[in-house]
Formats: sequence, C-alpha cells, structure tokens
Amino acid sequence: MNCFSSFKEDNMSFCSCDPAIEDRSWSTFSFLEALMLCSMRCSQTASCVAYNFFSATNQCQLFNQTLNKFSVLPGCQYFLKKALTINADDGFNEFYINGDNIPASYFPNAAKVIRPDTYYLMDNLVVLAIKSHNGAAYGGLAASTTDGYVLTNETWKCTESYYNGWYKINYNDSSWSPAIVTKISAGSLFNVNTKWISVSTKCKNCDFYCRKNVLGNFKFLEI
Repeated sequence: MNCFSSFKEDNMSFCSCDPAIEDRSWSTFSFLEALMLCSMRCSQTASCVAYNFFSATNQCQLFNQTLNKFSVLPGCQYFLKKALTINADDGFNEFYINGDNIPASYFPNAAKVIRPDTYYLMDNLVVLAIKSHNGAAYGGLAASTTDGYVLTNETWKCTESYYNGWYKINYNDSSWSPAIVTKISAGSLFNVNTKWISVSTKCKNCDFYCRKNVLGNFKFLEI
C-alpha cells in the first residue's frame, strides 16, 4: 500500500521543477523496483514531502516542499505524500500510526479546536489510533486526507474505556462500538465527506479512544 498520490489532471501528469534535496538513479533495477525504492526513500527521509520519478532512467528526485513550479515532462511523474488534516474538540493528546506514537511536536494545534493540524502520512498505513479529550460540551474528532483515503465516519471504532495496547496493529477492537457522528460537516479544511465522530456514551469531561484499520477487518485466530 502506498500513501503517496500522483499529481495529474485530465490524465496528464505533472513534474516538479523545484530544487531537489536529493537526486539519484537506480539504473540496475526494474521500473517498478526503482519506483518502490524512490517511494521508500521519501518515506524514510523526514523532510521529504514529495518526489519526481522518471520512468526511462529510474531517476528519483526528493523535495522538502510541496509543488511550486511544475512542467509536463515525458516519462516523469510527481508523487505527493498524503496530508492528513486532524482536529478534536476539545483536543487530542495521543496519535499513533501502525502502533508508533507520533510526537506531540508534530501537532502544535492539538489543543486548539478552531485550528486543525496537518500531518504527512507515510507508506504502508494500516491502523490510525487517536486519544482525544472532550470537555463540558459534547465534542468529537475529525480527520481526513483530501482524497478521502482517510476519513472519520461511522466505520471507525471508539470507546471511553482504556485498554492495554489499544493503539497497536494487532489489537482486537471487535468489542468496540462503531463511532457515532456528532456533526455532519467538519468544515472547509477537510474532505467534504468528513464527519465529526465520538463515543456512543456522549461522555463529557472524558478521554475517548478511536481507531481505524484502513485495510478492513483483521481475523484473529485462537491459539
């Protein structure tokens, strides 16, 4: 699975003309192998948010900024990391991707309801898990990518109870209730289909835990 999206319009692919932070070629690999290596290289480089890939030469260019200058070049494709917009009312204080805790420094607005945060997703997304806090009024959680690959809605699982390992990939959340929708629209900064979600208990002054397995339901085997 890849969390990069290609930049194109009317089946025409665009290529970045911005200065690259890294430029290399994998001439001894096949086209698909080189493309995967380029994608992995961007994922593993903290400052990389996008890359060009030239199919004829297996050339890979990494960029630390989103597209400013572009052109249409034969055999060149521009890929951009999927940007996740996230907000919580009254805030969120833990964020996990595939069981890994993402430091709070990535979310300077985590406690600001009126200002969402943006986080660039990496490859191989399996599970998102978020711990949020709700104050006196009934709040919720909203998160989405522009293309709707990640989207808070009733398919998420949420609970008010804490469970050991609740954020891990192999955690069995089958006993959790589906999230309930608290607001239909999350606002103009989110994908149009994004919904505010929370726990079915409609708790106040509480922490609540939500998670989404983007691959579908896991099957847990009894040993």
